[in-house]
Amino acid sequence: MNFNINQLDKIEYDGSDESEEALGEYQDAILEEFELSSQGKERIKADPEMGFWIAQLIYYGIGYIGVTLPQMDEGDIHEIVTDLFPRKISLNSPEDADDAIPELLAFWQFLRDKYKLSNADTIIDFLTEIEPEFNAIMNDSSKFGMAKSFMTMGQKAGFDMTDQNQMNEFMLAYNESIIEGPNENIQKSPKKINSKKKQKRKMTKASRRKNKKKRKR
Repeated sequence: MNFNINQLDKIEYDGSDESEEALGEYQDAILEEFELSSQGKERIKADPEMGFWIAQLIYYGIGYIGVTLPQMDEGDIHEIVTDLFPRKISLNSPEDADDAIPELLAFWQFLRDKYKLSNADTIIDFLTEIEPEFNAIMNDSSKFGMAKSFMTMGQKAGFDMTDQNQMNEFMLAYNESIIEGPNENIQKSPKKINSKKKQKRKMTKASRRKNKKKRKR
């Protein structure tokens, strides 16, 4: 049975179990199709862990702007990529942003070729134009939301903020530092931080499951 690219169009994303399940199934199905396409196969050579940015694009599109892939226009992509992504998505390292635009470009080329979406060409043009600037945009601390700023502080202090125990450890140290003086009690975690590849794998897996479990920042 062929995948219906429009199947989210009539679903009201409201955080209910039904809408979360529909979104998760949609993300998984379109990513599986993309991975089997020529664009997906080529992209996976450069990034075997691809899928995170596509899942986030779909999630922030429907969850924050109220648009699905066929409904997106250049303005929607601009808002997601230059506002929502840098404000809400925490990176393990600044270089993690480098995979985003190549992944999204390959994805929209796939959508154009397979589904003949009328919005694809203008979105591809925009992504191509923004690519040289995206890393700087994504790592511009003035764009960070409160929770992302907190996550970034923890990472810089040496904590693995993808690990709940280490996140709690940093939160305790941070709260103590507010009482006793800035940075006096925030020390690097003695536990070794997971490798970049392992952390990205965790991020990708989480992005393709129930979105209510994602951190909303």
